Amino acid sequence: MCKYCKYEMRIICYQILAFFSGWYVIGRELSASAGHLQSAYSSPSPARHGADMLVPKDRAKHTLGDVLGEIESRSASLLQQTNYATPSAVSDLQFLAYQSRYNTDLNIKRRIITKLVDSGLIDIIVHVLSSVHEVDCFHTCSEPSSVDGSSLTGSVDGDQEADMLDGMKNLRSVITLTWNATDKSLPLCQQCIGRGVVSMLLQLLESPQLAASELHDKNRMFLVKGSLGILSCIVRSCDDDTTHEVYRNAGAVKALQQFLRCSLLAVRTKSLIILSYIATESENDVIHASDKNLIFAVKMLQSALEFDNHYSSKYGYWAVEIVSGQFLSHFLLLFCML
Repeated sequence: MCKYCKYEMRIICYQILAFFSGWYVIGRELSASAGHLQSAYSSPSPARHGADMLVPKDRAKHTLGDVLGEIESRSASLLQQTNYATPSAVSDLQFLAYQSRYNTDLNIKRRIITKLVDSGLIDIIVHVLSSVHEVDCFHTCSEPSSVDGSSLTGSVDGDQEADMLDGMKNLRSVITLTWNATDKSLPLCQQCIGRGVVSMLLQLLESPQLAASELHDKNRMFLVKGSLGILSCIVRSCDDDTTHEVYRNAGAVKALQQFLRCSLLAVRTKSLIILSYIATESENDVIHASDKNLIFAVKMLQSALEFDNHYSSKYGYWAVEIVSGQFLSHFLLLFCML
């Protein structure tokens, strides 16, 4: 590492460690405090979790009870289907995806997520992800979309999805749904580990169509960002040796390394955060082969600490999320000793 980079890193690290000295003990204790810190503040911007779903036009017409009942009904319908790349699944999946989105009332948000999980969400996730390679999701079509899933009944608005195949629409909906739900539900994260969702997502990320060079397409970019977001939520909520081993055995270190070179900030950030949880000491050398990755990781944390709630809207992470990863806390200590 050049002298200038080393000097810059040391200054930033001292600033960060000085801040945390009165609040946290750098190390594994930070992981346990992550949930408490995040609950104390409002949730981050909805853009972080697939906020491109359409705004409902009839929200005022329905009570929470209506929505919960509709979630149960549509989930039951989806569980009876065997082909999730058809128009018949579009309305139900988009409805569930919309209901999982950001809500300023955390109690309502938790009730909705709990209802989704209790209604068999994990089975829907597994069925859709396991069929990705059996259907055509990555080409365009000229058939207009029939529903947006934003209301209890569905409404016509084909402009935004006119060129998207049903398989892609449904895959996007499931990624949105899973991303939002794993962010709030530990039981779902545990189910994702036990049912092979981690491996399925990593296989999806290794698809040639989702290579870093192909992310000029907005749908492909969303699938990558969403998949990385889900993997980040799971490993953050289930931060133990067993989970780390599941990720490594599924080839996570290799699959995510390509995205460390991605020009898209959100993709690079999420990849680095996940790797910070699962990388072994020997694998850290590979991840930190570039000075840019080291400096980038520290600047992510520095950015979060500039805000009163310790959330960086630029990078989309809380400070405690960034430091909870093993090698980030270790290398902060290392550079302070240089």
